[in-house]
Amino acid sequence: MFLVRAAFWLTLVIAFIPVNAEDLKQGQRVVSTGETILAAQAVLADLSGFCGRNPQTCGTGQELASQLGAKATTGARYVYLFLEERTQGKDAAGDAITTGSVKKTSSAN
Repeated sequence: MFLVRAAFWLTLVIAFIPVNAEDLKQGQRVVSTGETILAAQAVLADLSGFCGRNPQTCGTGQELASQLGAKATTGARYVYLFLEERTQGKDAAGDAITTGSVKKTSSAN
């Protein structure tokens, strides 16, 4: 959900950045800030009635949003098990990894 919100706000900020006519492709026109605001208001008005027109889609979306945490946990578990199975306690050369303490020596004489 964070990514959707971030993408929305970033798009909104970018929409209000002024543009030079020279930077546009041939045949494009500069959209004013007023036109941008009116278009954003129209989109919001349309989105506010979306669930009324598509109740099943909104219901599915709500269920999906409520399950995202569980889905992320399951995905992380799959990745962890996959990586654990691939390594099985071996280093890149295929030898067993041995760990232990290393005695620190002083380089100053």
